[in-house]
Amino acid sequence: MTAPVRQQGPGAAAEPAPAPAAPSAPSASGAEPATAASTPSAPSAEEVHARLADWLAEAVLDPDADLTAPLRDLGVDSLDLIRTARRIEAAFGVRVQLRELFAPELTTARLAEAVAERAARRGGAEADPPGTAHGPVVLTPSQEQAWEEQTGERRRWNQAMLFTTRPGIDPGLFAEAVRRLVAGHASLRLAVEDRPARRPRQETAALAADGPPAAALGPVLDTVDVRELADAELSDAVTLRCEVEQGSLDPGAGRVARFVRFDAGPARPGRLLIVVHQLAIDMVSWSVLLADLEEVYTALEAGRQDVWPVEGTSYPEWAQALAAHARTPEAEDQAEWWTEVARTPATLPPDHPVADPRAVNTAATAAIHREEFPAELTARLHAAARVHRAHPGDLVLHALGEVLAERLGEGAVRVDVLRHGREETVGDSHLARTTGWFTTTVPVRLDLAPGTPAERLARTVGHLAAMPGGGVGHGALARHGRPRIAAVLRAAPPSDVSFDFEGDDADSLPLGTLLPDIAPEPVGDITAPHWTRPHAVEVIATTDDGTLRVEWWYSTALYEEATVSALAARHRAALTTLLNTQAGPDTPGASEAPTR
Repeated sequence: MTAPVRQQGPGAAAEPAPAPAAPSAPSASGAEPATAASTPSAPSAEEVHARLADWLAEAVLDPDADLTAPLRDLGVDSLDLIRTARRIEAAFGVRVQLRELFAPELTTARLAEAVAERAARRGGAEADPPGTAHGPVVLTPSQEQAWEEQTGERRRWNQAMLFTTRPGIDPGLFAEAVRRLVAGHASLRLAVEDRPARRPRQETAALAADGPPAAALGPVLDTVDVRELADAELSDAVTLRCEVEQGSLDPGAGRVARFVRFDAGPARPGRLLIVVHQLAIDMVSWSVLLADLEEVYTALEAGRQDVWPVEGTSYPEWAQALAAHARTPEAEDQAEWWTEVARTPATLPPDHPVADPRAVNTAATAAIHREEFPAELTARLHAAARVHRAHPGDLVLHALGEVLAERLGEGAVRVDVLRHGREETVGDSHLARTTGWFTTTVPVRLDLAPGTPAERLARTVGHLAAMPGGGVGHGALARHGRPRIAAVLRAAPPSDVSFDFEGDDADSLPLGTLLPDIAPEPVGDITAPHWTRPHAVEVIATTDDGTLRVEWWYSTALYEEATVSALAARHRAALTTLLNTQAGPDTPGASEAPTR
């Protein structure tokens, strides 16, 4: 994420499935290696189908949808499919690549048959043991670009969440659970080597999987005793410590994750602060970490020593695979596509021209304008997206393009769009259970040449659907491609405007019994005041609680509030008009514009 990360509510996330056991993982006591859980008998296709239907029903917004239809026709988005792949692996020990889930004619029944078949012949290569070191390897394109941008402040650029904890947590078991979590996820052990006049590299340190967990974790885990504090004092102490912890990370020294548990005693809920450097995590990773922490602690509490989080493709392995992918004919065939996109206008003239816009576009100058849309418009947004076999965010993006094209007087504009980046089209990768910073910024050309509203929308939807490889090839080619290709793509400056459709944030956090809720205290400032913002204007859309909200983050050193407010108002009108023109005659509210 590029804008400050909001804390998320628990929403309607399903209960996390049990984490699979790691092969030959040592026990917490340092005794003989723990025996992996016995492999259950292979489930039938009917059993798998019942589980899949329950999971997918949570993601399908239309209660009358035909769940026998292909997944693409159900309005299930890519993040829903990532969660489904993770659940399949956890429940059945079977890996399904995300590209398989995007197959045009894949139905729930066909997926169930494939999962049952693979479960019957389960086996294959084992994952690396927990705590294995990796590297050094290259940075991913997103990491490398950020490392270059944030030369003034690389330490304080975090994602952070603060949770309430259930009373009476066992400190020893919790420390062991965190040790297993960090051992199982390579991104939590990243260190970046900054090499003068050479490209930076990353590696992951080894972590002992046996012996005392505190000795293995070192500064990763800390416990604060707040048992003697009254409720108000406890809250003040938590708030103060959270702010301090925001400055505690250092990717150059390998400190990219901190877990701070506030022990409030056996009768009161405590707190858990998790701070992870942006180079090591994205928003999808949070659901993986929280589900694994819950499952491991619960297993240890029940006396089981056989549960260790395991990844598919580790983050360093993914970085290496992505760099190799950039030199393949498949990736190089995409160069013409991305070169054409790079030629599209992408400048939003500032109200206050300055010699170096990046120097003033900092966290200290950031401001926000918010727009909230009526629930009935959000329902029509999802309905229109299903009609066009598009993602709801595609329509919100198209309306943004209409506004920018109108303001700039151009027939086409370029917007940098944030995508989840977990594209398993690169190598033999399995990323549903991998943590790391996969989010990638992809340039998108929005063609707003004259035509009917339906024709212009079709061009946008078609362009997004035709994007090669989900967009990861652009960064790979620009950062790791052959010099001629890389030079052309890197010569194009980023767009002044970025867009991120986050959907329903609340559905991404699988909170459980260990961490039952988001804590009320603030986590502190996740960026330093002089942190450089990557775009002049960042447009972030969410659909929490069935309500579309659009936030416009901008720099007051570059734009007046009135300018951004006017853009937001035009976007609101453009999206409303778009949905009115796309609505069918039986769509509720189709003939009237929504009110504020």
